[in-house]
Amino acid sequence: MRNSFNTVVAAFRWRQTVPAIVAAYCLFVAGSADGRSQNPPVLYLLDLRNPASHLVDVTMHIPQAGDGTELQIPAWSNLYQIRDFVRNLQDVRAECQGRPVSLRREDINTWASVESCADLKIHYEVYANQESVFSAILDGRHAFLNFALLLLYLPHERQRPVRVKFLLPEDWKLITMLDDGPGPGEYQAPDYDRLADSPAEAGKFQEYDYVQEGAEYRIVVDGDQGLYSSKRLLEVLEKITSTETTLMQGVPFKRYTFMFFFPEKGGGGMEHRAGTAISIPADQIHTGFESLEDIAAHEFFHLWNVKRIRPQGLEPIDYIHGNDTSDLWFSEGVTNTYAQLTLLRAGLINSSQFYNHLAAEIGQLNSRPARNFLSVEESGREAWLEKYLDYFRPERSISYYNKGELLGYLLDLAIRHESENRYSLDDVMQWLNREFARRGRFFSDSDLENIMTQLAPAFAAREFFSRNISGAGDLNYGKYLGYAGLALKIKMKEEPDLGFDSLQAFVGPIQVESVVQGSNADKAGLQAGDILLKMDGVELPVTPDRELVYFKPGQKVVFTVQRGTRVLEVAYLLGSKGVKVYHVEEMPNATSAQLTLRRGWLMGGAKRGSTAGN
Repeated sequence: MRNSFNTVVAAFRWRQTVPAIVAAYCLFVAGSADGRSQNPPVLYLLDLRNPASHLVDVTMHIPQAGDGTELQIPAWSNLYQIRDFVRNLQDVRAECQGRPVSLRREDINTWASVESCADLKIHYEVYANQESVFSAILDGRHAFLNFALLLLYLPHERQRPVRVKFLLPEDWKLITMLDDGPGPGEYQAPDYDRLADSPAEAGKFQEYDYVQEGAEYRIVVDGDQGLYSSKRLLEVLEKITSTETTLMQGVPFKRYTFMFFFPEKGGGGMEHRAGTAISIPADQIHTGFESLEDIAAHEFFHLWNVKRIRPQGLEPIDYIHGNDTSDLWFSEGVTNTYAQLTLLRAGLINSSQFYNHLAAEIGQLNSRPARNFLSVEESGREAWLEKYLDYFRPERSISYYNKGELLGYLLDLAIRHESENRYSLDDVMQWLNREFARRGRFFSDSDLENIMTQLAPAFAAREFFSRNISGAGDLNYGKYLGYAGLALKIKMKEEPDLGFDSLQAFVGPIQVESVVQGSNADKAGLQAGDILLKMDGVELPVTPDRELVYFKPGQKVVFTVQRGTRVLEVAYLLGSKGVKVYHVEEMPNATSAQLTLRRGWLMGGAKRGSTAGN
């Protein structure tokens, strides 16, 4: 195999580009000389110029590498799933000051140098061919790069600064959440953790921007321009960012980047410290902005909640074994709470839509028998099981997103009620931002309880946490909604019946789990194990039971399914079944105190008192 760096250069697929590669690399290394005094940066050069191969060519330069310097590739990032990124690395080689040297394989994710070297270079290739905001891809159309999937790091020197440079195909451009570096086309981060949290997009994307409260917002769209209105996109984002930065009392960045992708299939959002990457199926964008508004509001609030307001269990990041995720009910679920409150307060939805959403979330939780034995704390801890399809059975799991969102609403109502509407969950978030995020501190559940108790001494926070967060069972919606003059109503209604159950992991296809014997779906030939691709010709972003709101009993439905290597259509008439339907309604005889609390809850704001020490 090719060993030395000179041989590596000579063997590049495009021999005519050798001068460009060598020049770029030499200038890159020379540019780091000013940092060689104590803690010189680790340098990465990424060559993206052979997109048809899906191979990212990486050269890593480590100044002052000691004997036994370890190199490691993360086993997870973005998703709470051990995904073994090492599977995509190939042909890892090393050179010390112009001569080939060996690397010792320590374990499946780790290599080590066998001698000290003032100028250690590591060269390898990474296969990147997964179109997802949680992964990495390089193809003829674009490159989306999550660096934790691509770049080795020094596990014992993660605090070393890093610099990154790219070699791009002709006519491509690049944007990244990394900070600009000291040289042209060069980017930097203070450490590997920040590097891993700052993805890049390269290709021929559309760009927009705006300035708000002194901060720059960049918008990148990889998708058909005919699918969306850029004017509407900017209007929506400006409302969301204005509402949330006002709530959190400031802008903790100079530049924030929204990256949007509108593929044929697949979706999701991934938060980052200086931006977010959001994927929404083209069919959804073409028919409306609702999904985009919802995900953007959620991901932007992560700018604080989880990226700066961090639970102790997520620190320090363990890239190999994972972290304690038992607080995801707060980091993800309460972020859902604020996504919906943001849409309401920004005027993107009205109170009726908010009530309908709240009722649907209650219905979703109550439809899962596992709520009776699995706490939301344990649900978060089990996030690492979400790569298994059968984990999502209603009898096995609940969603910390779902129950955490509901807990956020109830906590807000409880704090407002027990403080006579002087304080709210908004104040809890502001306190966490001020006393923890800005001071580099991480919070525990005890910290949350203490903050809430100081804001509302009459609120039995410890009992609430013990019963509803550490404990399992139904939430007392009537009690807390009643504080705002609202009531939860349950009605029986004839709803369309699919005749089958389906499951979907956190990412991945939707699979038929079981088919009811004798149902119309059974008679039409649907089978357990079928992969559901489309419903009435439209890409399915979620399990089809969540789309039934748009259908009636007896209506014809056509599923496009994959069965083995075949793709076929299964058509039949939806059945009918009696189901519980939840409604949140305003009480006609609400008191003035209830109405005041309701207005504060829905639109933000509260009377200010003097009981909060900070």
